[in-house]
Amino acid sequence: MRHLLISAILLLAACAPRGTISLVEGAHVPGAVVQPVFVATNRNRQGTGRDTVVHQTFGDARNNRMSYGRFDLSIPASHQVGQIEWPGNARPDPARHIVGVGGEVYADRHAFISDLRAKAGPAGEIVVSVHGYNVNIAEAIYRLGQVAHDYDASVPVVAFSWPSSGSTQGYVYDRDSVIFTRDALEDFLTALQDQGGFRITIVAHSMGTQLVMETLRQMSIGGRGRYIQALQGVALISPDIDEDVFVAQAARISPFPQPFVVMASSRDRVLGLSAFLTGRSQRLGSISDPEKLAGLPIRLIDLSQFEGGVASGHSTAFTAPAAIAALRELEP
Repeated sequence: MRHLLISAILLLAACAPRGTISLVEGAHVPGAVVQPVFVATNRNRQGTGRDTVVHQTFGDARNNRMSYGRFDLSIPASHQVGQIEWPGNARPDPARHIVGVGGEVYADRHAFISDLRAKAGPAGEIVVSVHGYNVNIAEAIYRLGQVAHDYDASVPVVAFSWPSSGSTQGYVYDRDSVIFTRDALEDFLTALQDQGGFRITIVAHSMGTQLVMETLRQMSIGGRGRYIQALQGVALISPDIDEDVFVAQAARISPFPQPFVVMASSRDRVLGLSAFLTGRSQRLGSISDPEKLAGLPIRLIDLSQFEGGVASGHSTAFTAPAAIAALRELEP
């Protein structure tokens, strides 16, 4: 359980001002830690023609084909837990900022899986992270790198980045992108098992949890339960899902992944707005009555008690130092 709960925090979040990729190729700073982040995305590529992932950009447009890469982040010794040290308008400084120092664009999924398998070692354990609403590609990569570092992740981490608009006005577009991406995520998860033999923990944040639940549901209905059974666990963080919809989804997923964790907070302002937009009193990630989930084989963790981090309360699990410290200490 402890491995799942630590892995569960390896996920992505929206942030402001908007993050951008900064590159200081080959930089080596004393005390800095290089954190690789593998990337699989069905965003439309807008490359510069150069052959490394750090020279590629991916927008909000949807693509029927996947792209694969690896982005190596340098995290400075001065890094503060829960923070992303963006350069902003300043000149990127590897001694003070999280910056890209290298990476690779893979020719195809086979090359991606081959490199990922080499990094995973004999155990073959990986974490596949699915971000939420209003996230651009830079934020997806940097947030996962920051959290992997803060939680001292011992396994390779993969950012599955779907085509979010990266805009606060793009809520409906993002919900449609989730539907668009279900087949891509299913294909990716099954390929990881078939071609790489990976032991996969899936984690998701916010609207990304809807994508994960819908994908698991269709895998189960489509007779692919063996892939679900092979998962090492699933964690949903601040899930932006209607409670009734979640219960209905769970009823069609068989076998139900174990362990299965839901992290929620009654202080989540973002989900409060989402509930308002959908005409409901609350979302799964702000659930106040655990009895509504009675009978489901899940573990519910309440993050409401933790102070600090982003003021919205929507990313407490990976921006509030107190929450990070507490979750790291959870026993199996």
